[in-house]
Amino acid sequence: MPAIEKDLKKEILKLPSNEKDKLLLRLIAKDKDLVERLHFVLIEGETTTEERRQELKEKIAQTANGHYNHPDGWMLKAMRSLASAVTHHVKITKDKYGEVELNLYLLTAFFATQPSQFAHLNHHNQNSCAFVAKKAESILKKLQKIDSDYYIEFETDVNQALDFIHTRGPGLYARQIGLSRHWNP
Repeated sequence: MPAIEKDLKKEILKLPSNEKDKLLLRLIAKDKDLVERLHFVLIEGETTTEERRQELKEKIAQTANGHYNHPDGWMLKAMRSLASAVTHHVKITKDKYGEVELNLYLLTAFFATQPSQFAHLNHHNQNSCAFVAKKAESILKKLQKIDSDYYIEFETDVNQALDFIHTRGPGLYARQIGLSRHWNP
C-alpha cells in the first residue's frame, strides 16, 4: 500500500468534515472485509463471535459428511475452502481461540466422517494427507499463541488428531515436517 505524501495528507486534513466523511465512506465500501469487520465491531458490538463460530462449525460438519470418491479432488477442495472460511472468520472477529477450535474441528470432522480416505497413503490422497499434516502443524503453532488456561480444553482432541495422523496416511508427511506424536501443554 503506497504511503500518502505529506502535502496531500495536509490537504486532506484541511477538507471540511462532511467531505472527509464522504471520501472515507467511498474508500471503506471498496474493501469488503473492512466493511464486514466494521459491521461486526460497530453494529454487532463484537458479541456474535460465538454465533459465527457455531455457524462455521455447522458448515464444517455438513461438508465433512459429503460423499467423496477421490480425496485429492472435491474433498481436498472442500477442506481448503473451509480452512479459508476459518481464516476469514479470524480476520473479521480476531477470534484466536476460535481459530484453534475451528481448525481442529475441521480436521476431526473429516477424520470422523471420512476415515477411509486417510487410511493409507497412496497417489489418490497424497495432497490431502500433506494438507492434514501441515494443518496440524499450524494448529500446534496457533495453540502457543492463546492463553494456556485453554490448553485443557484442547488437549484430548489435539492428541487424538495427532494419533490419527501418525497412524494413517498423513503419517509420512507428519514425520517429514517433524510433527510431534503427542502434545503436552
